[in-house]
Amino acid sequence: MHILYIHQYFCPPGGAGNNRSLDLARTWVQAGHEVTMLTSTAYFPVAMQARGEEPFDCDGIQVIPLKVPYGHMMPFGQRILAFLKFYRRANRAARRLSKPDLIYASSTPLTIGELGRRLGQHWAIPFVFETVDVWPDVPIGMGILRNRILIGWLDRLTSRIYGAAAAIVALSDGMQTQILSHGVPPSKVQVHYNGTDLQAFPFVERETSARMHVVYTGTVGLANGVDVIPRLCKRLTDLGRDDIRVTVLGYGNSWTLVKQLADQLGLRNLDFLPTIPKEQVAAFLAVADVGLVTFAPYKVLEANSANKFYDYLASGLPVVINYRGWQASYLAEWECGLSSDQGDLDALVQNIIALADDPARRCAMGKCGRRLAETRFDRTQIAAELLQLFQGILKLPRQE
Repeated sequence: MHILYIHQYFCPPGGAGNNRSLDLARTWVQAGHEVTMLTSTAYFPVAMQARGEEPFDCDGIQVIPLKVPYGHMMPFGQRILAFLKFYRRANRAARRLSKPDLIYASSTPLTIGELGRRLGQHWAIPFVFETVDVWPDVPIGMGILRNRILIGWLDRLTSRIYGAAAAIVALSDGMQTQILSHGVPPSKVQVHYNGTDLQAFPFVERETSARMHVVYTGTVGLANGVDVIPRLCKRLTDLGRDDIRVTVLGYGNSWTLVKQLADQLGLRNLDFLPTIPKEQVAAFLAVADVGLVTFAPYKVLEANSANKFYDYLASGLPVVINYRGWQASYLAEWECGLSSDQGDLDALVQNIIALADDPARRCAMGKCGRRLAETRFDRTQIAAELLQLFQGILKLPRQE
């Protein structure tokens, strides 16, 4: 089977982005399939970006790179232009390739879904649509999109993509619910979590120290609501909880505002570290005690499938989130973390303090979280399940 994987933000080894696409494609190659990755160089390591657009082999994956700059620091309008530019260039590049058996189009942005639909039509082959974020639900739910004409056009585009896809992959239960609200038949939508690499993030049993180190890793963007962290730290300072320290490891278009807020509050219990390659994150988590996931207080964002959530669990960190939804249900059921209502800073503060005051509970939660990651969020198993989906679509014999 030859899979054309379209992912605008593919992250090779050494890059600082989400390496889910790398892990999935590697597993498919190891299973004896051919994978062509059509992507941009936006999340490539600097040295690799200097190679330009020459195709290359990455662990058996044939990578077709396009120099289309993108970053979270770009204004919204520039990011839209980057989406459109990649769509046009990728469409031309794909049509020069040999015909694959199936297209796996991973979106954000929505233009990737339309590209998958158009190429599937061009070659008369099936395409599977993966929704990393549910468009246009997320920008509408956050109040970013308000123009009724534009919203109507996006709704029609989304319906056309959903209708043409042979199957739709949602990265969470919440996303599946959002997709079904568009009138998509339930049989067409499957949940295959973002997941984690259990080998890359080995379990670390923490000591029951009286001091507690809380970490936040990943994007510092508008949707992530990271401005709550300086407010959390200020509350902890006011309560005299010098035993709790927080570190933000990441970057994004809200980083400057968050850092300015921290400076204004005069915080000494909050550190900021620059983004590091994904391969180095595991070592950083190994010396932490609690993993924090935050999102801005918009109901639509409770469906998120943040990569850090899974990596924390795999590493053995209890997880604290500042929202409810499907992740909160898992944390409660598996006793591996705590959640609070959106916008409830007091509850978030109390959850952090509760874990600081009970080191033994933290350790127990970490062990439960690792078992959850092994049971439900193993990326190798997720890749195998997706292969079964592809084989079913193409009516090929399933490989065990």
